[in-house]
Amino acid sequence: MNTKIQMGNDEFILYIRKTSVCKTSTKLLGKQIWIWLREKSAKKLYRGKPQPCYWGDSGEAIDEEKLPQDATQFEFNRSLLPSLYDYLDELKKK
Repeated sequence: MNTKIQMGNDEFILYIRKTSVCKTSTKLLGKQIWIWLREKSAKKLYRGKPQPCYWGDSGEAIDEEKLPQDATQFEFNRSLLPSLYDYLDELKKK
């Protein structure tokens, strides 16, 4: 099935932060995730400005080693999700 899905870096970074003690910066995680998705033919949405995250400006949650304040959104094939989460699990170890 080639159903497209839209998700953002914020969701992927939240997964990493909730399931590990990853000290990689939010900015670097976002870049690494984008490179992986780009190599799998994902496309960026909202090319102008990243979209605000749903948790908004929640003070302590927003930090270089916690959660982003805004995030780039992507569109990609839903079938990539299992391998994407395998990749996210690899990033948690760094």
